[in-house]
Amino acid sequence: MTKYIFLLLVNFSAFAQWEMIDLGTKSSFRSMDVLNKKVIWAGGSSNIVLRSINGGNNWNEFKVGQNPGLDFRGIKGLSKKIAIAVSAGLGQDGDAMIFRTEDGGKSWQKVFETNEKGAFLDGICFLDKSHGFVFGDALGNDPYLLETKNGGKEWKRVDPINLPKVKTGSASFAASNSGMVTNGTKIWYAFQSQLLISENSGQNWYLVDSGFPSGESNGIFGLHFLNDERGFILGGDYLTDKVEQVNMAMTLDGGERWQNGKIDPPGLKESAASYKNSIIVTGTSGTSISDNLGYSWKTIDLTPFHVVRCAGKNCFAIGAEGRFGKMEL
Repeated sequence: MTKYIFLLLVNFSAFAQWEMIDLGTKSSFRSMDVLNKKVIWAGGSSNIVLRSINGGNNWNEFKVGQNPGLDFRGIKGLSKKIAIAVSAGLGQDGDAMIFRTEDGGKSWQKVFETNEKGAFLDGICFLDKSHGFVFGDALGNDPYLLETKNGGKEWKRVDPINLPKVKTGSASFAASNSGMVTNGTKIWYAFQSQLLISENSGQNWYLVDSGFPSGESNGIFGLHFLNDERGFILGGDYLTDKVEQVNMAMTLDGGERWQNGKIDPPGLKESAASYKNSIIVTGTSGTSISDNLGYSWKTIDLTPFHVVRCAGKNCFAIGAEGRFGKMEL
């Protein structure tokens, strides 16, 4: 019996490791969209967008826009050919822009730009191939939310009068492009500790305070929902990203109430993905897996990443310095 258990542990350790692949760039990547086990889009710093059509083994690199300082912290792939890239950065600095491609990244069209002082775009989220949102930091206590209904060709700001007020100066961290997520017609939009929730595709919203620890450098870095009811907050403090802290919260009622918790290895968690009952979480402190819907966790790797996404059992992670890994759950 002892030998059998030992072999199981060894096999798990060998199985659950990231297979690292060289992207050919040292840019930092905080957004990735996995359409299936072959097609992957990734947004990075130095105005770089990447696309793979063979599961991350090879990549096309595109320079998007004229400003080499653009940082595409939001990316949405609508198909192998069509994608939308969102540049994080302040409007007054000329960095708040959205680009779209229809030819697999060969050419890009600027479809939105704002010079509004304080405007900062954090990420992108779609309900379907037509209806989507780009979310940003609050201006004062008004959420900054853009909406498209034609696949990202045109964008219009949602009138703040139709959105609840949030805490003044609240940020939605541009950390992993998962500060807004959807499930069916339900949407969750995270700020440092607060959540805007819509149950009807963004027609109406209400505000929930999650109770997650927050401040200038800490709060909610990502969200992940398994269904309408069971979901997770990932976060922490990026200034102390390896220190033990609250880095996860779980809800069983769609986000109305949250229970804070900790995932090992200690430190910042930014992103989660799932396959069946398995949930994989990563951040700059490393990667963990739960095989029981988030009630317990196993540390599997200490490699720092910003984003994890899965297509079925095929999972991919990306982060700073062009770091990219893949594994099967």
